[in-house]
Amino acid sequence: MNKQIKNIIFDWGGVLIDLNLEGCISAFEQAGAVNVRNLLTGTNELGFFRDYECGNISTPEFRAAIRKYISQPLTDEEIDRMWNMELLTIPEEKLHLLAELSKSYRLFLLSNTNELHWEYGSRQAFCRNGKDYKTYFERIFLSYRMHLSKPDPAIFQVALQEAELQPEETLFIDDAEVNCQAAASTGIQVAHYTPGTNLGDLFK
Repeated sequence: MNKQIKNIIFDWGGVLIDLNLEGCISAFEQAGAVNVRNLLTGTNELGFFRDYECGNISTPEFRAAIRKYISQPLTDEEIDRMWNMELLTIPEEKLHLLAELSKSYRLFLLSNTNELHWEYGSRQAFCRNGKDYKTYFERIFLSYRMHLSKPDPAIFQVALQEAELQPEETLFIDDAEVNCQAAASTGIQVAHYTPGTNLGDLFK
């Protein structure tokens, strides 16, 4: 790895936490959602899903949009269950890798995500052996809180400014090439990760 790197910014979904997008899509389709696959692209979402990801609508408004889209009187619990089916867990070896990297680098998380996914997924994925996400990351940057999302270069510029990072000393890792390109346009070093491969190989 480039010896100039002092900071590492990780994407969350697909890089750290394993995803089950097909399971989520299938659940919505079975509930009556038509063409939901066109809105849930797996990289950057569209329509009211994107509005939710950018924090432009609240969780109650998101659930109302789901009910309107499906034309079904689903309960909050049913909607949350289907929506959170997209999230699996973080493999133990990746948590171990984060712990090791944190000894030598400043670690950050930057993710396109939403309130329901973060509240559910962060508990499920990080909370083991008395640890949580704060154990690994100095700071997290979440699209729904920032009202910005990848691949807008502005989300990287804000993260750099708020964490006082130099782009040439910072590595960003994402599973979407378009997001890597956006980060690179701000001067950040980037690494494109392929889900299912060994994340640790990027640091050899």
